[in-house]
Amino acid sequence: MSELLKVAAALRRMRDEKLQNLITQRMVNSGQLVDFFDLAEAITKPTSVSATIAGLPLSQAREIRSLAEGNAANSKIAQDLADQLLVSPAPEFELFDSTRESLIEFAKLNPASLNTVSIVTVASTDAPAQAQIDADAGIEIFETLQAITELIFDLEHRYVREVGRRSVGLPDLKRLATHLRKTTDYAKQIYELAHLANLITLADGRWQLSTGSESWLSWSPAERFASLAKTWREILGDASSSELQASLKKHSGVISLDQQLRLTYPFADGSVNSKITKLASLAALIGLASAGWMSSWTTKVLTCDYLPAAKLAAAKLPEPQRRLICQADLSLIAPGPLPTDIEIAIRRFADTEQIGMASTYRLSALSLSHGLETGLAVNEIRTLLLELSDKDLPQPIEYLLKEAESRFGRLVILGGGDEERTYLKSEDGALIAEILNESKLKPFALSQLEDGALASRFEAEVLYFGLREAGFVAIRVDENGKVISPLAVLGKKVETQKSNSVQADILRLRAQEEKLGSSPDDDDLQRQIQLAIKNKARATFTVTSKSGAEVEFLLEPIGIANGRLRAKDRKADIERTLPITSIIKVTLN
Repeated sequence: MSELLKVAAALRRMRDEKLQNLITQRMVNSGQLVDFFDLAEAITKPTSVSATIAGLPLSQAREIRSLAEGNAANSKIAQDLADQLLVSPAPEFELFDSTRESLIEFAKLNPASLNTVSIVTVASTDAPAQAQIDADAGIEIFETLQAITELIFDLEHRYVREVGRRSVGLPDLKRLATHLRKTTDYAKQIYELAHLANLITLADGRWQLSTGSESWLSWSPAERFASLAKTWREILGDASSSELQASLKKHSGVISLDQQLRLTYPFADGSVNSKITKLASLAALIGLASAGWMSSWTTKVLTCDYLPAAKLAAAKLPEPQRRLICQADLSLIAPGPLPTDIEIAIRRFADTEQIGMASTYRLSALSLSHGLETGLAVNEIRTLLLELSDKDLPQPIEYLLKEAESRFGRLVILGGGDEERTYLKSEDGALIAEILNESKLKPFALSQLEDGALASRFEAEVLYFGLREAGFVAIRVDENGKVISPLAVLGKKVETQKSNSVQADILRLRAQEEKLGSSPDDDDLQRQIQLAIKNKARATFTVTSKSGAEVEFLLEPIGIANGRLRAKDRKADIERTLPITSIIKVTLN
């Protein structure tokens, strides 16, 4: 049996809880998997195996090297390796071929920690005070929480496509980076962290909000930090966390997290894809460390005491201020951090220009229309601005508010029922003509109908975002003429998702496995046959005879030609040829 089949079989037998831990710790994108063979293929890739070995804690690193040398297994530690699918399940605990091959690149490494009984930590005389570390980490937490919130609103307002494999286009990264006053690499990290925390997801070639984003917007800063800290701890895993905690007990005073990671994970430098390298980067991003020095609340995160950790971290966050400066150029300046409820309210009707300790927002016809689409009234917006500024609003802002109210609904998008699925209507003929002649909207292939409306083959949502990007204020309405809120659209898209996407993916894999065993379709059968051929594996084929009876054959497929399968029947010592149409079930052995 090939390694892929062995790994797939081991995955099927795993309990859901262990599967979830495996997918999380191996950082597999489970949303794109079709079945357990896909998962097996993902975790046996050389890059994935090398990254996992590079992230093994000391005891597991020693054990995997010992197993590679042919020594007897320490069943307790070897089981941890089996849970990560680096070795076969008990009682064999044999290294998979992919593991053995990946270990070659680590053969030249012989860290002292692999050969010593204990870890000796060395405190640096240049270490800053713990209070300073915590203060700096508090700033990192604040900036990351703001950045993720900004990303959530960005995805609500814009259509951000997937570029390449699970990547984001440079223009979208640059836009987010500009608002955050950070680099594009930082913006990319924010996308990755939000994805790992199940706040955003990839669907239909587009980055979209998951159900977790709704909770994020309602959470306090402490709750947001706790969620990110839990994500980090889950990626680290229980076994790794226990060893890291043990190493920390040998050290007092200020602790270098970078040093502890190097000592606890001896293979960490053996792969650029090391999970530990990723964890160190994420730790700095979410304030578990600052300049490599560990925050005082990180030890509580390691023991899963998330609420106490969040309470300590929240105490280091900047104090919020309920104040806003409204300016005649339509900008809104927050001289300090806004309370969560105020920040969320402002972002419903104002675009962000820069986010930080002091933030700048801007009012526009588009931003105000978004607020009105989500259910706000112009008087509510005016009242909030008056309350926060404690002054009369500048005349240009008053004029914009009145104009937004009077022009709201001037341009309407409706979903159609024929081949031209979407309609764009307005009583303003000049506006329709302007849209029809707008070069930025040419890709939507808009055509004018006899009644003056415009039609497009693109979906209403796609056209909506396209019009916004071109600067046109449009709203979507249902068949009853009721305005469709952007928030309602997002909610409808994710309402079928589970609170934990990995759990949902596991349920889907189980359902696919059950389908393969009971009522596979043609695509399923073709996939199973191709897997058997590729892996030179035996499979049980259930076929229907001319009489309608079901017959089983244990065969080793050779190939497919002219709609027929050629396979070796080892038991009968002959070669059989079966019509593909007669095969109703394939079970890989």
